Amino acid sequence: MKKQALLGQYQYFKMVHGVTLRLIGTFEDKDLDYRPKPGMRSVRELIMHIYGMMKTFSEGMKAGKLTADIENQAIPETTEGKAGMEALKTVADLQAFARNCFQTFNDTLEASTDEQLVQPLESPFGTFPTWQYFSFGYDEHWHHRGQLYVYARLLGKEPPMLYDYENSPA
Repeated sequence: MKKQALLGQYQYFKMVHGVTLRLIGTFEDKDLDYRPKPGMRSVRELIMHIYGMMKTFSEGMKAGKLTADIENQAIPETTEGKAGMEALKTVADLQAFARNCFQTFNDTLEASTDEQLVQPLESPFGTFPTWQYFSFGYDEHWHHRGQLYVYARLLGKEPPMLYDYENSPA
């Protein structure tokens, strides 16, 4: 895939990210450890994972390989992931983390060349062309964002309309 095509898709992803930031803002600090049942990720862990994966994908791209050690930074169940969550104490912290990780992902794409995007990149879940990791980040975002919508409803929150892009700054 060419960089220009990815940049076009990324414009839409920026709008999705804006809605997700608003969704995060519907939670209160006291809600961040909520989990519907034991063994499921909490609100805090989901947000950390959604955005942390973007950051670790970027780190893997820059390193030329996405190792388990890098990936584990975004998996709350790992030692590395738990350590990364220590600073994410409030909704404001999580929104800042989300913005930072999204910007890192964006900067990685902006700095990539067409040649770099077609290079194979090893990861713990297989070897794929580098451009595919931008798609993985997008898929990961949508998948877990759906969980956050369910959590918000279970907590009695009114989440933003899924496609309300006009009121969602990126």
